[in-house]
Amino acid sequence: MRTLVFLLGFWSLVTQAQSTRVLFVGNSYTYSNDLPGMFTQLAASMGETVQTGMVAPGGYTFQGHTTYAATQTAIAQGDWDFVVFQEQSQRPAFPPAQVATEVYPYAAQLAQQVRAANPCTEVVFLMTWGRENGDAANCPNYPPLCTYEGMQQRLYESYVEMAALNNAWCAPAGEVWRTHRNDFPTTGLYTDGSHPNVLGSYIAASTLASTLFRRSCVSATMVPAGITTEQALAVRTMASAIVADETLPWNIGVNDPVANGAWTLTSGTTVQFANNTVGGATQLWDLGDGTTSSDADPLHTYAGTGTYTISLLVADDCGRTDSTAFTIDLLNTGVGNGPDAQRLRVFAQGGHLSLIGGDVNGTLVLNDPAGRTIGRHALKGGQQQVVLPAHYVGPVLWQLQWTDGRIQSGRIMVD
Repeated sequence: MRTLVFLLGFWSLVTQAQSTRVLFVGNSYTYSNDLPGMFTQLAASMGETVQTGMVAPGGYTFQGHTTYAATQTAIAQGDWDFVVFQEQSQRPAFPPAQVATEVYPYAAQLAQQVRAANPCTEVVFLMTWGRENGDAANCPNYPPLCTYEGMQQRLYESYVEMAALNNAWCAPAGEVWRTHRNDFPTTGLYTDGSHPNVLGSYIAASTLASTLFRRSCVSATMVPAGITTEQALAVRTMASAIVADETLPWNIGVNDPVANGAWTLTSGTTVQFANNTVGGATQLWDLGDGTTSSDADPLHTYAGTGTYTISLLVADDCGRTDSTAFTIDLLNTGVGNGPDAQRLRVFAQGGHLSLIGGDVNGTLVLNDPAGRTIGRHALKGGQQQVVLPAHYVGPVLWQLQWTDGRIQSGRIMVD
């Protein structure tokens, strides 16, 4: 989340909450070593105030939680910032077709129940870890479960997909666990080949801290009894690095608004701005000359020519924010206002994005709502058509940088 400090005084929505409320929904992996309590203490040593709740009957599945009275009552409170879901340890490692029928529908139902109680609550799926030597009971029927590595890979795949399918976050404790096993192969993480020992639970707590607070937990000072300061630091460093790796598919911040602004020079030094943000409800523009505007698409006349840096800060109805900045050049009145720019039309159909309007010469960059680049195309000539990623559905943010320096951008929905 990128925040423009100089704008905070103008906008109360950016004020950070004093306390973070987290509901844990799981089973024995959650209540072993009191994971919520360990997370709370770790967060406190990071300067974060946390209140937690827990519903974790032994062996419970997502399916069981969809109808379990205690779970439903806790979710219905609706005052949670996060609800962390942990599935029964074996189920997400089963064959993909089985997971698709026995896990995913109930993960979706739980996510829906959370959002029905409070649409601003973030759903987080806590990726668990493979058993120390694989799942011997299910190995004969599904060979990947015969080893830790095979089981861990299936858990990784299922939890990542659950997060993607439900616009939820993935807290990758299982991936941190795998890395720790590789780096420290003689250090035990289990009590019985399945449940975590204190160090294993500390991996989960550190991963959750870095995920939920979206920052490193390396500076935390809480070290539970039973592990050394050096072991704790190694875990926090590892968890912070893995969570922060933007090349990995954790989906953190998936529901944040994505700020996107554009401009067109209408005449002289008068500029029409356009807020093409995805997911925003309120905006504040800093127009680069000491003036601001809360209009969605402000029209502004500058006192003279020059180069101005524009900033756009947006927030959604839940107070999640994003910002962007760009430069406009009013020294050359042709920049951003050529005839092709005025006529350009962009539309999607049949898995393609079409651009029509004069000679379209430049570089087209396509991003998804999370800001990930999904296409980059060099364009030259008249009507252009570029292929969208296979089976892509949802908003596409496009930006066209013309060869003469003009920049246009916008948003289009792909059905």
